Amino acid sequence: MATSPRTTPPRSRAVKLALLDALTAGAALGYLAHQYREALVANSAAIGLALLLGVGFAGVVRAAARLLRQASSRVDAIFADELRDKPSPWPR
Repeated sequence: MATSPRTTPPRSRAVKLALLDALTAGAALGYLAHQYREALVANSAAIGLALLLGVGFAGVVRAAARLLRQASSRVDAIFADELRDKPSPWPR
């Protein structure tokens, strides 16, 4: 498929959409923070702890995904090595 100068690559389009989503979410959170300013100030410790736990949970999930990906690549390498040593059951 030929690309014309007017079309953007899918990756660039995804980055632009992600930035637009982040801007929209930021604007929405800013509006909510302005509306509920007193509640935020009154419960700042609970909100801080919840954010800390959320970031920690995200870090644990990221580390677990990385470990599972590494284990999967090791298993794939073992299978490839084992299958390479055996002759093919199909006639050539």
